[in-house]
Amino acid sequence: MEKFAILMAGGSGTRLWPLSKEASPKQFIPVEGENPMLVQTVIRLSGVVEPERCFIITNLRLTDITKNTVRKYIPEENILTEPERKNTTACIAYATLVLKKRYGEGVLCFVPADGYVRDKNSYAEAVKQAFNTAEKNDAIVIIGVKPSYPADGYGYIHAGPETDTGSGISKVLDFIEKPSLERAKQLILSDDYLWNCGIVVGTTGAILRNIQKYLPEHYNKLSEALEEEEKGVSEAVEKAYGELQSISFDNGVLEKCAESLYVVRAYFDWDDIGSIDALAKTIEADPDGNRVQGRHIGINTTNSIIFGKDIAICTIDLDNMIVAGTKDEVLVCPRDKSQKIKMLVDKLKQQGHEDLL
Repeated sequence: MEKFAILMAGGSGTRLWPLSKEASPKQFIPVEGENPMLVQTVIRLSGVVEPERCFIITNLRLTDITKNTVRKYIPEENILTEPERKNTTACIAYATLVLKKRYGEGVLCFVPADGYVRDKNSYAEAVKQAFNTAEKNDAIVIIGVKPSYPADGYGYIHAGPETDTGSGISKVLDFIEKPSLERAKQLILSDDYLWNCGIVVGTTGAILRNIQKYLPEHYNKLSEALEEEEKGVSEAVEKAYGELQSISFDNGVLEKCAESLYVVRAYFDWDDIGSIDALAKTIEADPDGNRVQGRHIGINTTNSIIFGKDIAICTIDLDNMIVAGTKDEVLVCPRDKSQKIKMLVDKLKQQGHEDLL
């Protein structure tokens, strides 16, 4: 079977505001160099899937910036556009149906476009292993990463015994959604609990069978809409999306068919860059303990995170602070209060400051 990679690049990344905004979310932020996370993900997959078999699915608002960002790497016709955000089940169902119409049966790898990975070779090997396992078993395979610390912001996969000793492949026993910190500390003591990094690999048949079984409305409405579109009804997909429930693929499908899933045990460093703190960890600290991206001039500034996007940031007598600024907004907060950034974004929405988002 032919192999395809589909990067899911329609998220908003509000926890990284103001660096990540609706018109330019976190997948377009450079990490470790000039390349945005989206481009880095494309490059990581280039050793596994041919460029003409690499696709990106995004939403209408981000289509232009996506095309401009990846123009050198993949064909423009490989950028699929959803009319609106309806979470990952709609995204995966739509992309799978489109690729089936274009190419017939295949093995598809769905990858979040904003993951951060250091060990590219281990990553490529895990994806290849997932492709092979999915094709061999006509199944859905997920990739689980060995935790490096007790994270309470990630979901966990409970993996069973290896199907063959030393294979690194197990059946999935269960999912654990974002445990408490105390529970996470217990989970990482076992080799059988893995971070769910959001990578889903499956045959076209296995993906569509399970969507049809557990969320038949998604399957039926999108299948019918694509048939209508072929007949010239240009707004059929938009209408179908408007009627779909917004639900993640994890909640809507994977958790319901867990006993039929396989998991590849992976050992690459991974982070979903879900906060400014996580983004800062990708930058080496200077002698004063500051992690800086952009232009910064400081006096007696220590242990702080400084991000300047197209502006210079100047600081005096700061310790353990976050200062993140763009030409239009500046965020200042203590490092240990960064979890409140999402609350601030919600407040901006409630007060009608949409122009800042």
